[in-house]
Amino acid sequence: MGIVEYKEIQSPIEDQVCKEYRTKYANSPLIIDNGSYQCRAGFSIDDNPKLIFRSLVGKVKSTSNPIVGNSIKESDISRLNIKSPFDLDVLVHPPSQESILDHLFHKLGIESAIENPILMTEAASNPSFCRKYMSELLFECYNIKSVVYGIDSLFSFYGQKHQLKDGGKNALIIDSSFNTTHIYNVQDYKVSHQHTKRINIGGGLSTDYLRKVIHVKYPKHKSYFTQNYTNKIKEEHCYFTKESFIEELKEFENDKLGREKSDIIQLPYQAIDFEKLEEDKQRKLQNRKELGAKLKEMADKKRMEKRQAQEDRLQVLESILNLKLNNNIDEYNVSLKAELMGEKDLINEIEDLKEKLFGKKKEEHAEGEDEFPLLSRPDSELTQDQLKEKKKQRLLKSMKDGRLANKRKRDEEKEKEKEKEEERDRQEEEMFIKDPEQYVRDLHIRRSRIFDKKEQKQKQKTKVVVQRNSRLRSILSTTNRDDKFLGDEEVDQEEIEDTKELAVLEKLLNKFDPGWSTSTNSDDLLFGGDYPTAEDHQVILGVERIKTPEILFQPKAIVGLDQMGLMEAITSTILSQLSPESRKLVTENIFLTGGNANTKNFRDRVHYEITQLREPHSPLNVFKSNNSQLDAWFGARKWVNDNIDQWNQFSISKEEYQEKGYDYIKDHFASNPTSSYQIN
Repeated sequence: MGIVEYKEIQSPIEDQVCKEYRTKYANSPLIIDNGSYQCRAGFSIDDNPKLIFRSLVGKVKSTSNPIVGNSIKESDISRLNIKSPFDLDVLVHPPSQESILDHLFHKLGIESAIENPILMTEAASNPSFCRKYMSELLFECYNIKSVVYGIDSLFSFYGQKHQLKDGGKNALIIDSSFNTTHIYNVQDYKVSHQHTKRINIGGGLSTDYLRKVIHVKYPKHKSYFTQNYTNKIKEEHCYFTKESFIEELKEFENDKLGREKSDIIQLPYQAIDFEKLEEDKQRKLQNRKELGAKLKEMADKKRMEKRQAQEDRLQVLESILNLKLNNNIDEYNVSLKAELMGEKDLINEIEDLKEKLFGKKKEEHAEGEDEFPLLSRPDSELTQDQLKEKKKQRLLKSMKDGRLANKRKRDEEKEKEKEKEEERDRQEEEMFIKDPEQYVRDLHIRRSRIFDKKEQKQKQKTKVVVQRNSRLRSILSTTNRDDKFLGDEEVDQEEIEDTKELAVLEKLLNKFDPGWSTSTNSDDLLFGGDYPTAEDHQVILGVERIKTPEILFQPKAIVGLDQMGLMEAITSTILSQLSPESRKLVTENIFLTGGNANTKNFRDRVHYEITQLREPHSPLNVFKSNNSQLDAWFGARKWVNDNIDQWNQFSISKEEYQEKGYDYIKDHFASNPTSSYQIN
């Protein structure tokens, strides 16, 4: 199991404009390998192509200037509308192709008339209507002199045939590129185009599959795995099994072997400094302990000050009452007037203070005698009018007694609630002082539980209301009931209690954990949460390493694509149609090309699969060059240099295009004709 650090995709280096065109390349044939993934262009007298860039065109808006190939920066991809001229490997969007050719000619230093003969690669069985797009661009837009069209895979084979047995007289060509895979049969130096097979599977489909798998397994990290980065890790970490896919799949099912074969991509993350974290934790704990001690001290001081004030007040009131007991009536009345109270209020306040200070009960006093004087007198002493007034006073007194009883009941409930709150605050303070860390953590947990409970109830309530409103609308559509019933909600006493409890908890948090609303997440980490580790920011590539490229061999089983796999296509459409002798000769020369052929172990896997079809100990040779992506350009360059004297025999001039139309094409080994051409 290897760990690989995540590295951002670097933007390609922008190509420089060639300054030597007029002096060195003015009449040299120009070779353009116009691939659906990459475009490669250069002159036949050079050893390597001058330009290699992605076949993509980006625009900020439809009316803005196009940005092509290596000029597209990785950081700009998200804001650009990027388009390819190709659908699979067939040209379908001429404006984008025109932008690519503009870019290509500009970077090669061609700023005026194009004097160079051009070789342009195209797909196998390219529709004449699609070739029409390219011919119109080349002859009518750029006014070129002549062009040769040829299949990229066959140019690749042409460039490497000298390394094959008998110079590639009989061979099987497998070209696996970004979008498609082609299989060609060469018999006696001729390509049997009627046996050519294409399957719409290539490296691009594998990249899309790997990206979707990673997005599903690691949704939090999907932003890292762009199309370009996923393609990069596919090329670096995925591989074909050398032999049986099933056998290696069983190895991944074994925990130990699976871990050994897996690769890990370490994504960027902020490492935790545990020493500093512990210091911060201890500092916070100490601060909370100090806060608890300070709160306790302040509460004790407040209680003492309150008691002292009550004692002082009681002493003042008792001194006023003593004035009356000592017959100082005038001074007594003056003092009552200064205190803005009557004698009854004085006595009640003294009793209240004694009860608070010493726990003594107040004595019940009869009230209302002066207010209803007739009630204490017998009826025999009253006149008829006084009897009526007495009856009225009795009614008023009963009403007043009822109000006073209700008031006393409310006061008692308020007093009990206040005592309950004071007792709760005292208990909470004691719990905080005992263990500040655990106490604050419990407060956060209790608050989270209430929020979760309210959220669940709200979802359920919404569902119920929607269902009820739906039923009511169906009823109201046939009756004349008022719409005011829609959305009515019953009072939920439990929800009210939860809201009160939530308010209490937040009040306690404000008191014991100042700033909690802005630091909840960090506190959760400090007090019992999980720390983010390197493992949380790792993407493990296990069985995906072999399943991703295996799509080429088993497309239906892995991605459900109704296409033949590579070996099924080779067997059913080519080998099964050859005689045993021809099949033996063809399988002695198997040539691999295309960008997808660079995937690790591709040559070994094809060798193993073909071996299963051949007789034991039969000769078998599978050849692949070191850089299959550039095979087509190098082969086209070799073909041009070998046939430069017969250029007019194979090329289409502007006059021939104008006379014979866009579907006119000349035969050569790598062309797309209806007949085969023999190589020399």
